[in-house]
Amino acid sequence: MSSVAPLSWQVAGRAQPDPGSHGGVRALIGESAWAGLPAAVRARFAEHAEAIEYHGSFEVVRASRLGWLFAQLGRLIGTPVVPWVGENMPAIVHVLPNDRGVTWLREYQRAGGARCVVRSTKVIAGNAMTERLPARLCMPLHVYAAQGTLHFVSRGYYFDLGWLHVALPSWLSPGVTHVEHIDEGDGWFRFTMTVRHPLFGEVYFQTGRFRAAGEA
Repeated sequence: MSSVAPLSWQVAGRAQPDPGSHGGVRALIGESAWAGLPAAVRARFAEHAEAIEYHGSFEVVRASRLGWLFAQLGRLIGTPVVPWVGENMPAIVHVLPNDRGVTWLREYQRAGGARCVVRSTKVIAGNAMTERLPARLCMPLHVYAAQGTLHFVSRGYYFDLGWLHVALPSWLSPGVTHVEHIDEGDGWFRFTMTVRHPLFGEVYFQTGRFRAAGEA
C-alpha cells in the first residue's frame, strides 16, 4: 500500500546569514562559468546592478489543467504565477535591487488594460540563492551556467514562518521550476520558465523576449 509523504517541519536556526554579504550570481556559479557567459548576461546579473525595466512580450504562456488550477489557487496567496494563458502577451519586467536581494516584478498585460503583476525576490545568503514568493513561500534554487545560458532550478518549496520552515512534499507542490536566461544579442534576452510536476509532467510553460527600456 503506497503512502503519501507528509509535510515536514524544520526549526530554522537563529543565526541567519547576512543577505548583503555575498558575491552575487558570480560567486554562486564560479569564475570559470561566469567568464563563459555573454557580457550582456554578466552585466544584468552583476552584484551591484541598478534598477531597470525590460520591455517585451511572452510569445507563449500555457498551463495544463492542473497548472491552471494551481494558478487560480495562487490568487489566494498573492499570485505567485500568472493565472492567464495566451500568446504574444505584452509584459514589462521591473528589476529592483534592495537590501533583501533583487525583486523581480513581471507585469503581464492584456487587451483592454487588464494587468497582472507577479512578484518574487531572489535572496543570496552565503553560498545559496532562495526565491521568496508571496505568502512567505520560498523556493531554494540551484544556479548554474551551461553553453552561455544561465539556469535557475528549484530545489523544493517551503513556507518560512520565521522560526519554523514548513516544507511541501513534491506531490503537493507545482513541481520543479526551471528558468533559463538566454542572451539573444543586440540587447535582447529570452526568459523561459518550465514547471514540471513529478507525477503529471509539464504544468506551466512561458517564454518571451525582452530588452532594456529605451534601447533602440
